[in-house]
Amino acid sequence: MKEIMKEIMKEIMKRFATGLTTLSFAAALAAPALSYANGHEKAPLEIKVRVSEKGFFDEKGKPYGGKRLLQVPKDTMVKITFVFGEDLTSLAMGDTHQITVRAEDGWKQETSPLWMMNRESTVSFLAGEKGRMQYRAYCILECIGMEHLTNLLIQVV
Repeated sequence: MKEIMKEIMKEIMKRFATGLTTLSFAAALAAPALSYANGHEKAPLEIKVRVSEKGFFDEKGKPYGGKRLLQVPKDTMVKITFVFGEDLTSLAMGDTHQITVRAEDGWKQETSPLWMMNRESTVSFLAGEKGRMQYRAYCILECIGMEHLTNLLIQVV
């Protein structure tokens, strides 16, 4: 009888240890999501901007520029992915774009060159850091349509 009780206790402890390990692992995986949900840390704002000889466009194809600014909330980590968006029939299909995002105080970040074989590149920054309230994105390479790739204004709100 003592032997049977020992085996039962051994099995219970083994299952308890396995359950505890599984629960710990699940909690570690869920921690970032729970942190965002509780408001301790803001989730990054991820934005895609299409780049073509015609200018900068949102995911729905609406152009940025003029009075249409890209607005981002202050104190939010912003990840802007610039996507090479030249049409297959465009003369600019073989073109290369490289985008710089620059603040008024001289801070800047550049994408890697965007072209047919490298279609996306991302820049990340904390919106409003060090008092930066406006950024400008523009192409720094000579390209077809360069005059249309100077007008993406990013405003911190």
